[in-house]
Amino acid sequence: MSDAPHAQPADAADAARQTPDHEALSQALQDLMGDAEIWRPRILMSAVRLDVFRALAEAPAAPDALAARIGADPEGTDRLLCALKEMGYVEEGADRRFANAFVSRHFLDPASPYYVGSWFLLNDADWSAWGGLSDAIRTGAPPTGGGVFADPERLAPLLHAAHERARLFHLGEALQALDLRGAGSLLDLGGGLGTYSLAFCETYPDLVCTLFDLPAAIDLARAEIARHPVQDRIRLIAGDFTRDALGGPYDVVFMSNVLHGEPPESAQALVGAARRALTPQGRLVIRDSFLEDDGVNAFNGAIFSLTLMIETEAGRTHKRAAVKDMLARAGFGAIEEPTPKLIVARAG
Repeated sequence: MSDAPHAQPADAADAARQTPDHEALSQALQDLMGDAEIWRPRILMSAVRLDVFRALAEAPAAPDALAARIGADPEGTDRLLCALKEMGYVEEGADRRFANAFVSRHFLDPASPYYVGSWFLLNDADWSAWGGLSDAIRTGAPPTGGGVFADPERLAPLLHAAHERARLFHLGEALQALDLRGAGSLLDLGGGLGTYSLAFCETYPDLVCTLFDLPAAIDLARAEIARHPVQDRIRLIAGDFTRDALGGPYDVVFMSNVLHGEPPESAQALVGAARRALTPQGRLVIRDSFLEDDGVNAFNGAIFSLTLMIETEAGRTHKRAAVKDMLARAGFGAIEEPTPKLIVARAG
């Protein structure tokens, strides 16, 4: 046995690493295991997919009665309701009649104005695709069978989820940050169900919007826009913005969550196409999740970039500096950043 003294930690940080605080260690373990759990989100996705919350919104029901409403197995439905009760999404009353809890009444009942169930339907549709993440990271190959935009069964919940989230979380910020007074025409590029076009037209009575997206998206947008009084001021164009002419000239080109679907070279080409579609004094507005120089941001942008590996052919979250460089190379002038998720560039 050596008589040499034990090596001492080089500094306090090393000492802390060798003797971790047990409370901090316990919390770190709980956080780690929480991230590893798949059953809670999987249970919730299945409940939304099976229309449990819509059925319970009609009237509270015992497991057998609910199973008959949703066309499911009575025992499986009983187990599902018990799990949802444990998770806090349903409440049990007399005679084992279950009803939606507060969160489900407001966010998971399709009749609620705050419904966000499409987000769970999207995650459900993406479930098998996530199984390929390890291979995507290992090989760098695009998703088998193409990305989400080529799959109607995944595209529809994606567009509905984006519509719901924008209405609840993003529209207010964009409307407050952008002043579109004086603009007569706006191109909503890759505008999905027309969420922003509808809001812009409702806010600015003289504005006419053109919604440009894939044919499958335009079909869904047509049904949504037809429900609103401003429908006459929204034009619909079906096409592929990576190949087709964008029309114009427009006073404003607006792109929300579009740039991250493209690799750098395609993103640069799209910015250039937007520049050519603008009037001499027009503006390009890019709304997206921009990474900072260290490759992360405060909005889970790096995590989202991994999501894009299994949802798109070559998409990624772009760094803010890289997007500004794209704008400069496309010939844009002054660049403003009214919020962390908005970049506004002037053509002149």
